[in-house]
Amino acid sequence: MLINKTTPESPVKLYRSTCLLCRGTDHVFVLTSPRLDGPMLRCANCQFHFVSAGGTEDHRGPVSDEMERLANRAAELHLVEKSVEEAERPWREFMARERLEDLQRFIDRGKLLEIGCSTGEFLLAARERFEACSGIEADVNAVQRARSRGLDCHAGAIADASLPAESFDVAVLYHVIEHFRDPRRELRELYRLVRPGGHLIIETPDVETIWFRILGARWRQIIPDHLFFFSRTTLDRMLAEEGFEVTEVRHVGKSMSLRLFLSRIGRYSKSIARLASLMVRIARLEESTLRLNLHDVIRVHAVKSSTLDRRD
Repeated sequence: MLINKTTPESPVKLYRSTCLLCRGTDHVFVLTSPRLDGPMLRCANCQFHFVSAGGTEDHRGPVSDEMERLANRAAELHLVEKSVEEAERPWREFMARERLEDLQRFIDRGKLLEIGCSTGEFLLAARERFEACSGIEADVNAVQRARSRGLDCHAGAIADASLPAESFDVAVLYHVIEHFRDPRRELRELYRLVRPGGHLIIETPDVETIWFRILGARWRQIIPDHLFFFSRTTLDRMLAEEGFEVTEVRHVGKSMSLRLFLSRIGRYSKSIARLASLMVRIARLEESTLRLNLHDVIRVHAVKSSTLDRRD
């Protein structure tokens, strides 16, 4: 991966720690960025990418406190415009319906659990089809909003919800697994919660995308709360080792307003984004819908195996 060029005076550094995926101890430095919580490393053995702050037992306190810290970091880095995000609700609802329609190719009834349910757009759509829908969310403000909409939403981490074993037919995680401090631990809890033969949907950035090779630290998925960067291969391996058989992996896109798209362009060039936004406002095109598939996000469908031969 041509991200960091080295010279004899500046060689690639090897870091000693334990890879969460293969337990290897040789890791290659990939890049560093103010938009990450630490340097990104790549396991020299299995090619798993991760931020050195992730995958440890050194949790930074209550998950709600961590959410607040990361939100403040994003604000300091000007990665998110609050007014733009608030105006994006109709497109979030549209994406929720798209995800539900896609999920129905595999299952369309039973009990559903969403991890990282935010304010509940997907749960609202899903309860029209599923007999019971529950969510887990780390952001306490989002939890309050979801509950105000009549949704069953648990605050905190997955284990905090103390849900009964094998009580769900499907669990979904849309852009969540890359945020966990220990994805393996969370997958083990999901294995406990999903019934044998039940379904698991995971959507996450794909580190093997050409955009990461081209942009490096400027790739749109380089943000403070992303700790792990999966490829098809590394995600398939972790899921298999935690008792889930992958049946489908594909790149997926996203629908958004032209306003949000230009806001994201601002992460690369503030001046271009401001000029383009002004022109769009004058033309009254802010509410226009843009559908993009940059082939840098994968959606995985997996099924819980009836037996598990987990690595210790």
